[in-house]
Amino acid sequence: MIKDIRAMFLTPVYVFSFPDHEKMKPIVMEYLEKDDVYNDYSGNHINLSAANLYKEQIFRPHYYFMYECIQYAMNDMGYTTNHSITSMWATRQSPGMYHHPHKHGNSFLAGTYYLNGSENTFGTTFFNPDNLLSISPNRNFEKPARLNARFSTPFVEGDFVVFPAWTLHGTNPNLGPETRYTIGVNSMPVGKTVDEPYDRFNYPDARRIDLEYTEEELSRYKQFAKGMV
Repeated sequence: MIKDIRAMFLTPVYVFSFPDHEKMKPIVMEYLEKDDVYNDYSGNHINLSAANLYKEQIFRPHYYFMYECIQYAMNDMGYTTNHSITSMWATRQSPGMYHHPHKHGNSFLAGTYYLNGSENTFGTTFFNPDNLLSISPNRNFEKPARLNARFSTPFVEGDFVVFPAWTLHGTNPNLGPETRYTIGVNSMPVGKTVDEPYDRFNYPDARRIDLEYTEEELSRYKQFAKGMV
């Protein structure tokens, strides 16, 4: 008789919801709809902005929200919560465009914020590199599939999806009439995480936002860390 079924090597994907999405969307979209945001960072299948959007004042609420979400994920996974967002960028996918499967180097956690889409817009697809299904038995659809080759999150405007940066992910071609806009971030831990003689795991603080803000504004976004999932 079976004793147990154990899930090995769990890869968590956290989904948060930004409460100020509807208010902030028109302001951010006005900025990101300009073609010159993407001129030097464009490809045939996707448009990318520079990765320094954290320096723009209009992205300040998103930055603080994302910071607290990642802090929540770090704590939930059993790590110390001291981290810094090292980059923040936008992606634009017109109809037919897609993002090829990729990983984020030199990062611990990554995140994607769903800014603009339609009911036909695809979310993010995560790929399991150890389950290529080169052997595919007939499926019994009355049972849950445990050996999945991919996992997809739906595109819900205002959702922020956080996941390990080494996870292979991408998007399907945009089949909707709306241009798909997202905001991506990378995050790294801060400080000495491993006590070893060569000091290889002492990560610097990469927070580089030179903006004035009040403590009241910062504390407002800190409250989102409680009960966001």
